[in-house]
This record gives sequence, structure tokens and C-alpha cells, in this order.
Amino acid sequence: MQLSAEVVVPAVSQPKIGPNALTQTVRALSEMCSEAQVAAILRQCGQEYLLHEPVTKMVDEQAFADLVATLTGQLGLAQAQHVLWRSGHLTAMYLLRHRIPRPFQWLLKPLPPRLGLRLLLAAISRHAWTFVGSGSFDYNVGRSSQLTVTTSIRPVEAVCRFYGGTFAHLIRVLINDRAQLETTVSSQEGQPCCIYTILES
Repeated sequence: MQLSAEVVVPAVSQPKIGPNALTQTVRALSEMCSEAQVAAILRQCGQEYLLHEPVTKMVDEQAFADLVATLTGQLGLAQAQHVLWRSGHLTAMYLLRHRIPRPFQWLLKPLPPRLGLRLLLAAISRHAWTFVGSGSFDYNVGRSSQLTVTTSIRPVEAVCRFYGGTFAHLIRVLINDRAQLETTVSSQEGQPCCIYTILES
């Protein structure tokens, strides 16, 4: 009798992102909605635990995707964009307090803006795996400096505001306090992307 070997299929791990995508979005949502509304939104996407369980480890990208989709469905695109921009702003504040070393911050501030921006974006690029998940991050610095994030999260018009809020606050604090970000939703090799053009005043 011939015995067949059991084929073991390894589990496919989900792309991970940092917990701020969830925790700061809940915080931003709590600033703008009642406690009952927040609980209802989180319950709908199976994430009511975020109200009472601190999240400190990397999380599945899909959890953030579900939250973004639920926010948009419940609040409408414009309000979801507002929440996610604020979430990005809060994320940047967290990074400045806890993740970006103070000596590096002190180094950037007195530098010529383009040099400082180049150093900042190089550092962000090295840690891009913590926020892009299954997507990608790219940038160029010049007369028209741009940042590009490809993403699988939908709707892209909503999630672009999360990344934009993060980048905008970091750039204003560390590089140019009058800088503005112009956001364009586009596609790159068939994948939706957020393109941020830095407007210097």
C-alpha cells in the first residue's frame, strides 16, 4: 500500500502596519462623535475592543482597511476624510514624541529646507514598512518635491488623508512651518496611490 505524504500549506501572513493607524483613528473619531457613535462604528467592523484594550504591536493591515471602509460608509467620504486627516496629525505628534530621536529633530530644523526634507524623507523611507503594509512609499526632492504612497486600502480618497495628515505635520514641524501638501489620487502600475506635492510658501 502506498502512503501519500500530507501536504502542509504554510499560512500566509497578512501585511502588518503600526498600531497608530487604529489607535489614533479611534482617538480622532472620539473627538468628533459621541461615545455611542464610536462604539457602533467599531462594532460594525469588529473592532469594539479598541475602546478598552491598548494596542501596542503591529496589526493586520486589513483591520485598518476595514475601519476606513466602515468610517466612510457610516459618516460619508467628507467626514471620514476629516477624521483620518486628524488621525494622521495625531500619529505625527506621537512619532515626534516617541519615535523620531530628538537629536535628529534638532539636526533637521536649522538645515536648508531641501536638505532637511531629503534627510527626513530618507528616514521615513527606511521605516516605510511600518505604515504602507502591502503598498509602497517613494519620494523625490527638488523644485517640486513629491511623496507617493501606493495602497490597497479603499476608498483611496479617504486613506490618502491619513497619510497626508501625518506627512503634513512632520514637514511643518521639522522642515517648514508654512509648507502645504497638495494631494492627488492617481494610480501607479495599476494600483491606486496618493501623491503629495509639497508647496513651499
